[in-house]
Amino acid sequence: MDLSLLPMLMAASVGALYATFDLLRKRLTLSMPPAALLVWLALAQVPLFVAMVAGGEGFAIGPGYWAPGLASIALNIVANVAFLRALEIASLGVTVPLLSLTPVFATLLSIQLLGELPSAVQMAGIVIAVVGAFALNFDPGEGATPAGVWRSLVREKGSLLMILVALCWSVTPAFDKLAVGASGVYTHGTLLNAGVGLGALAWLLVRGEAGTLRPRHFVGGTVAASAVVGFAALVLLLKAYGLAWVGVVETIRRAVNSALALVFGRWLFGETIRPAQIVAVVLMSLGVALVFF
Repeated sequence: MDLSLLPMLMAASVGALYATFDLLRKRLTLSMPPAALLVWLALAQVPLFVAMVAGGEGFAIGPGYWAPGLASIALNIVANVAFLRALEIASLGVTVPLLSLTPVFATLLSIQLLGELPSAVQMAGIVIAVVGAFALNFDPGEGATPAGVWRSLVREKGSLLMILVALCWSVTPAFDKLAVGASGVYTHGTLLNAGVGLGALAWLLVRGEAGTLRPRHFVGGTVAASAVVGFAALVLLLKAYGLAWVGVVETIRRAVNSALALVFGRWLFGETIRPAQIVAVVLMSLGVALVFF
């Protein structure tokens, strides 16, 4: 595995970009419901990916693309709708860090699908980063028992939804890496966003909710900014998967994303930061540092 500085910096940059993307999406949930927002954000990225396909790699799909590609599209539809709903009803700094649960599950799946087996020290780093994610939500008043930890996790509205998102996004990295290998970063990005956007649109049409696609306020500029940030984040993420193991990339990007979610939540939404949450960020940083060994 390549543990050079470049893929690690790419993973950290992905975390920062997705933290910004989360912030923009949270603002957009004030103007339209989650499924409608997903349609706008996914389809708005398609022209950017198409332009890159036309200007570079060309559109080519290998025989091994469709199984992992369609699996990623389906899981991303579920995960994105649940994610946007969680952002709509819950605080940024408490729910987003729950996505730091994904590296352990992603690592275990990658061992099976990709043959990527981290060292013992790297696995320890991944586990420590995930413990930090749990600590972000831990309430000492609930007790340190498994039941108490679970109550701490789910006391925040949207936490269960975000745990569902974490499970879905634990599976998609391995599928995305296989899909990119059978097509290319920009080809898969085009099909992924088109599939997610059209899938969400079909869901709205079947439910008779097409009217929700009209925003309650003008949000053209925010949607455009979100599309650009989302495009850059996904491109860097898919490229990082090609340079380093999925579990390592996910650990670094989720730790950065979680820490910035805490900062953005405090700075822009006035969310409270507890001392335990600062300790949790330190734990996640330590976990990420161990991944480099």
